[in-house]
Amino acid sequence: PAGGSTPPAGGTNPAGPASIIALADVPDGGGAIAGNPATSKPLVLVRTGDTVKAYDATCPHQGTAVSPPEGGVITCPNHGSTFNATDGAVTKGPATTGLTEVKVKVEAGQVILA
Repeated sequence: PAGGSTPPAGGTNPAGPASIIALADVPDGGGAIAGNPATSKPLVLVRTGDTVKAYDATCPHQGTAVSPPEGGVITCPNHGSTFNATDGAVTKGPATTGLTEVKVKVEAGQVILA
């Protein structure tokens, strides 16, 4: 039918939260950038074992998206601000505030909003 849409078939719970990324796609000891299904803004994800933390990937200095963590440090490629991957705190300016944490959890091998 023209103009209509058919819901996708599959085994997901339509009432459940949307998956951000598969846990397997976030390197252990590192991280990844993925979209937030609630806002469409990017998230920077940091993984330690089966635990994942997420932060708004927008640098508080001028709004540039930060890079995935390397060696426990999240870096903004625009002006070089750095953030601690453990808690999102700013460790080097010009940013003066840290990254905003977004609550996530791991469920059935998927990272979802908590």
